[in-house]
Amino acid sequence: MSLTGHLSLTRGGFQLDTGLFEIPETGLTAIFGHSGCGKTSFLRALAGFENEAKGEVVFQGKLWLKDGKSLPVYQRKLGYVFQESSLFAHLDVENNLRYGLKRATKPHHIHFEQVVEWLNLAHLLVRDVQTLSGGEKQRVAIGRALLGQPNILMMDEPMASLDSLSKQQIFPYLERLRDEIKIPILYITHSSDEVVRLADTVIFMAEGKIASIESIEQALNQPHSPLYQNQDPRSVLSAVLDSHVLEDGLSCLKVGSAKLSISYLDKAVGETLRVVISANQVSLMKEKPVLTSMLNHLPVTIEDISDFNEFSVLVRLRLKDEPWPLLAQITKRSVKQLALEEASEWIAAIKSVSILN
Repeated sequence: MSLTGHLSLTRGGFQLDTGLFEIPETGLTAIFGHSGCGKTSFLRALAGFENEAKGEVVFQGKLWLKDGKSLPVYQRKLGYVFQESSLFAHLDVENNLRYGLKRATKPHHIHFEQVVEWLNLAHLLVRDVQTLSGGEKQRVAIGRALLGQPNILMMDEPMASLDSLSKQQIFPYLERLRDEIKIPILYITHSSDEVVRLADTVIFMAEGKIASIESIEQALNQPHSPLYQNQDPRSVLSAVLDSHVLEDGLSCLKVGSAKLSISYLDKAVGETLRVVISANQVSLMKEKPVLTSMLNHLPVTIEDISDFNEFSVLVRLRLKDEPWPLLAQITKRSVKQLALEEASEWIAAIKSVSILN
C-alpha cells in the first residue's frame, strides 16, 4: 500500500495545495524544491503537526486525516527527524536511543543492536551528547526515531546544518538505511546532490504545489530536470558490477548488453549500481578506433537529435537492452560534419564515468 491523499494549508500569504498524490511505500522518497516552496509544510501536514491542514491522508489502509478529523501524531506510528537533532542534553547517547525504545509499542521490529550497527554508534554510546559533532548528533537523532518502531520515517533536511565534510561522512549511513530498512523514508532536501545519491523517488515541489512525482531514473534522464540547476545534462544508467581486473586497477560494469571499464571499485561482483555520465563526456565515432586512451566504446543507435543551446545539440542514444537513454552533447558543427541522423548506428566513446550507489 502507498501513502495517498491530498492536502491544503493556508498560513499568512502562503498556500499549500498539493493536489492528489501517491507516494511509494518502499525506498527513499526525496521531497525536492527551492526554499519556501512548501516542502516542510507538506511533510509537517503529512505527519499531523499542522492542525489547520485540510484534505485526506491514508497510509497502510489507515485514515490519518479526513473530513477535518485528524489521527493524533502518536497514533500514526511515524518517526520524525528535524533539521536540528533535538537530543536530550541530560542523557548520554545510549539513553537518548533507549528513550525512543521505551516509548515504543511491542512487538519491536527494529532492534537496538541493529540501529547501533546501521549507524555505527557503538563507540559513542557512553558519550555526552553535547560533545558530539553535528553529524554524530544527527545519527543519534535518526537512531532514536527508528527505535520508536515507526512504520514510516520522515526527515526534514537532516544535513542542512552540517558542513561539507560532515555531509560526506553521513551519506554512507543514510544509504545503508535506505537499502536495509523495511519502511519508507520521506526526505526533504534542496540539494540535488543528496537527491541523486539517496533517492529512489522524487517529489518535485514549486510554489506550494506538487509539480510531479517521478522515479529517480525518470527525474535524472530529463535534460532540463530541476535537479540539474544549470548544470550540464547527464544520463543515469543501471549497471551491474561484472568483474574486477586487479592487475590493471579496473572494474568492469555491465550496462544492458554493453560493458564499461572504470577505476577499481571496492564493491562485490553482482552488486547493482547507478552509472552517471555527463552528456559532454560522450563523443560519437563511426567506427571503434584502433588506438586510443579511452577505454569505453559502446555501440549505440541515434534515437533523437534536439537543439540544446545556440551552439550544441543533445543526441539521445540507445544502448541495446538498456531502458534509459545515453545522452551526448555535440556541437552543431559536428552534427553537420558527421551527417548525424536518426536511426543511424555509431560508437559512443565515453571519457568519464561517475558511480553512485
